[in-house]
Amino acid sequence: MKSKLEEPKFLKFLADTWPSKEIIKFGSWTIRTSDGAGKRASAISLDGLWEESSFKELKTLLQKMNKSEIFLIYQSDSLIEKELEKLNYQIFDQSFIFEIAVEELIKNKPPPVSMFSIWPPLQIQRELWGSNGIGEQRQAVMNRVIQSKTSILGRWKDNPVASAFVAKSGDVAFLHALVVDKNFRQQGVGKALMQHAGQWAYSHNCKKLMVVTTEANTAANNLYTSLEFQLVNKYHYRIPKAYI
Repeated sequence: MKSKLEEPKFLKFLADTWPSKEIIKFGSWTIRTSDGAGKRASAISLDGLWEESSFKELKTLLQKMNKSEIFLIYQSDSLIEKELEKLNYQIFDQSFIFEIAVEELIKNKPPPVSMFSIWPPLQIQRELWGSNGIGEQRQAVMNRVIQSKTSILGRWKDNPVASAFVAKSGDVAFLHALVVDKNFRQQGVGKALMQHAGQWAYSHNCKKLMVVTTEANTAANNLYTSLEFQLVNKYHYRIPKAYI
């Protein structure tokens, strides 16, 4: 049985702004590898027709590669979704893609001398990321980006309290790795940083700013909705039950 999938545009934006270390094409499958940089840069996706024989061949290859089975699903009614469900692959990390028009985001400017575009990131930013689950492997992803990019350092009351990464893909800027020190949350830091990201995007001729977060990250979801970002896509992963 066969069913063709159309790849959504956001996969191109993610590939440009949060790239895998290596991409292997195997028939209709795209295999991403990233040496511990997280699911987003190491998932497997189906780009064309679902075929049971091809899936079995893929599993054999993954075993030889000693690679985890992490499948990116971007159509909830697709045949791959239904087949993996039958095989008891579990849903993991429901994820949301938000976007906003850059001109809308920058209507209000962040407080002066609070946000700074910096590349390469400062050591304090690397420490902020590291203490919030974005370790060396994920930081290495940022270094692989060849498009226009920057980090953003957020200062609040003379303290370095926030960090994020932004990169360009076409006329879209994509923000990743937003962290705010736990002692400075709920004070407008995240909002100011997002507005600064919008200014960077505007200066690089981007029409939209996009972000991705998990459904479980209520703080991030609340921030983006408060800034009037629009939910434009959803995706999730399927992994073997034994991985959970």
